[in-house]
Amino acid sequence: MDTVKALASSTKGFFDIVGSKVYQDIYVPPKDLTGKRVLVTGANSGIGKETALTLASWGAEVHLLCRDPKKAEAARAEIVEQTKNPKVFVEIVDFASFASEREFVRRWGQRPAKERKIDIIVSNAGVACSSKCYTEDGFEIHHQVNSLSHFALIVPLIQLGLIASDCRIILISSSGIYSSKKLDPEDLNSEDILGSYKVGDLAGFEKLWQLSGRSKAEQVVFGRELQARLSATEKWKDVTISSCHPGAVATPIWEKPSGLAYNPVMARWAKSMIDTVGISVQQGATTPLYLASSDDAVKPEVRGKYWERCGWKWTPAWMEDDDLRKALWKKWEEETKIQCTI
Repeated sequence: MDTVKALASSTKGFFDIVGSKVYQDIYVPPKDLTGKRVLVTGANSGIGKETALTLASWGAEVHLLCRDPKKAEAARAEIVEQTKNPKVFVEIVDFASFASEREFVRRWGQRPAKERKIDIIVSNAGVACSSKCYTEDGFEIHHQVNSLSHFALIVPLIQLGLIASDCRIILISSSGIYSSKKLDPEDLNSEDILGSYKVGDLAGFEKLWQLSGRSKAEQVVFGRELQARLSATEKWKDVTISSCHPGAVATPIWEKPSGLAYNPVMARWAKSMIDTVGISVQQGATTPLYLASSDDAVKPEVRGKYWERCGWKWTPAWMEDDDLRKALWKKWEEETKIQCTI
């Protein structure tokens, strides 16, 4: 039955993408977030920037966690100008580097007590790479940036007590999770997909789609397992973890030569596709904003769920396998070298 439900959610998700420009726009009512502190990763463009901008317009103190200082500062200046909210700050973090993430967590932990409690985390940073590429830590880039980096950021912040007791944590995922096979804890580096390629070799669209779907599936499983662990504690039982697909959003990620636009033909195809079905960044940010603000999104019965268009969806049945989730968690601990005490 769970498989049937997941198939139904996947099918609806496909039609949601194809028919995205036909659907009525989603509206998320403003919410007063004065006094709330927010982290948004990958916030210098696209969905991350739009989410940060809206949260700042609602009065939140917003921290943009970005890799590129110039782009981050330009985004900060634009958000401050548009929202008239001066409480927008930049933190430089490279999510393809565990050392960079550890340094950010260290810096944040040294802030005065009244300036470090985090109320909302929008974990949006991600990558799409059409070539075989490894990070400085030795992991396939999709696996680290789209999956391990979220573990390496969020788990230490929780363990150091740097989040609020009712913190909302939103993981920006993808409907590509439905294309992922059951995860194998012993091959998260995707040698089954990339084993015949050399580092730097172009793998193409099919492999990119497989790698992206797998890493985004990891992300959803991480959210599900983290929610189960937190809900079982007295201290963190009111924290809400959500993952979501923002939709096929017209963002710069479609235009990057390192991603889908890896040759002129694919660049034209990607542009044509997103021009046909793509939604605006404003609409792409609606589900993350809903999860960051709605009272309905933090009800106990929907914690840990995966969402699209502000409604939760069934996920592949294998994600309900407790033993698999625990095995994956153990592997993530090993790969990030973070011993979780939750």
